[in-house]
Order: sequence, then structure tokens, then C-alpha cells
Amino acid sequence: MKHDKEKSADRAEQDMLEVLQAEQDAVQAIHNCENNARQITQDARDNARKIEARTDQRISEMEMRHAHKLNQRITAISKQGKADLQQEAKQHDNSENMQLIIEKLAIKLCTDK
Repeated sequence: MKHDKEKSADRAEQDMLEVLQAEQDAVQAIHNCENNARQITQDARDNARKIEARTDQRISEMEMRHAHKLNQRITAISKQGKADLQQEAKQHDNSENMQLIIEKLAIKLCTDK
């Protein structure tokens, strides 16, 4: 009987050690999962920062290209406008036309009171 009690005690002790080991294994597994989750989260943040940086770079490049194209168009429109004004000025630079306009304006100013 004493032998059975010792066997039973030994078995109970062994079972307790197995439970404690299983508990320690579970705690370690939880820590490993938490560490993996932290690493996954950090990797995701790093990846998001890289994507953001690439996106910002692409946006900046697009803005520069569009600004350059816009400046080219503004310059072209400005040159065309200047050429149009010069052409129009040549058409109105007729001395006879100017004299006629001056006379009409003088008559208008003198007769309107």
C-alpha cells in the first residue's frame, strides 16, 4: 500500500510537472505570438512609410512635369498674344486713320456739352 501511495504521489508529481511545463510552453507561445504580431505591425508600418514616400515622390514628379508644361503653354500664349497685339497695332498705326480718329474725337468733344 505504501508502495502504491508512493507511485501515486510520483505520478501526481509527474503530472503536475507536465502541467507546469505545458503552462510554461503556453506562456512562451503567447510571448512568441506577441513578438511576431509586433514584428508584423512594424513591418506593415515600414511598408506603409515606403509606399507613402514613393507616392509623394511620384506626386512631386507629376507636379514638376505639369508645372513645366503649364509654363511652356503660358509662354506660348504670351508670345502669341504679343504677336497678335503687334499685328493689331500695325493695322491701327495708319496715320490717316489716326488723323481721322483725332478729328472725330475733337468734333465730339467740342459739340457735346
